[in-house]
Amino acid sequence: MQQYFIRAVLACMILLLSTSVSSQYRKKRNQFLEGFKIQPKAGVNMFYGDLVSKSRTNYVFGVVAEREYTSYLNARIDLNYGSMKGTQINEGNTLPYANFENTFIQLGLGATFRPLDYAYGLFKQRFFNPYIIGQLSLIQYNATEYNGPMNINPPGEIWRERSGIAPGVSFGAGLNYYVSNRMSLTVEAIGTAVFGDELDAHKDWEDGAGNIHPTEGNDFFYVATVGASYLFDDSQWKNSPKYNRKAYLKTRSLFKSSSKKYKRPKSSSRSRRYKR
Repeated sequence: MQQYFIRAVLACMILLLSTSVSSQYRKKRNQFLEGFKIQPKAGVNMFYGDLVSKSRTNYVFGVVAEREYTSYLNARIDLNYGSMKGTQINEGNTLPYANFENTFIQLGLGATFRPLDYAYGLFKQRFFNPYIIGQLSLIQYNATEYNGPMNINPPGEIWRERSGIAPGVSFGAGLNYYVSNRMSLTVEAIGTAVFGDELDAHKDWEDGAGNIHPTEGNDFFYVATVGASYLFDDSQWKNSPKYNRKAYLKTRSLFKSSSKKYKRPKSSSRSRRYKR
């Protein structure tokens, strides 16, 4: 009888231990997902470098992962894959001197700052929410430059091939439009200054006398995208009166200072609000 009792106690202890571990794992997982969102996106990139007299725009796809760090600041990881291209036409000519193609991967680590949430509080009924983006980037590139009809070498022949990883710094802005408490449509525009001059495989050229002439400046490109963002779980500030009351008081003061009196809408015409 004693053996059965001991076995039962051991079984209960193992069951309680496994339940506790499972509960802690779920709790940590849920804590990680609080304020965590992911955003697939697609759009275009516009390259500004040496070989871009025309045809500077090409495609880009990407995904962004963000997690709320404060009530108005998000940590951000941005991954893009795309293609760059461009054609150079020298002054006084109508035919291309050279053109290039580049397949690139861009990894950005940074943050987004939401000015409305900072100034007015984390207001749950805010449909539009703009934000500012700042990132440090690494760009892995694989570029090929081709001769054009105005080049002294045969047209279409590969002139240079360059590949590597270049650092850069990115700044931009975005806008969320919330269609539900979890989903939002997103528009972003980000410019990246590259600490390098070979994204178009062209950083110097040789004249007829054999002299090498370096080109001016570093490469630069814009990425403009549209996407859809999904919030896995609401943030830890969702029920904090500190932020909600700040937004309420600010909104009330705006209504009081308005020259027009606020007229309460009829129940049939009230817009449906949701909680974020």
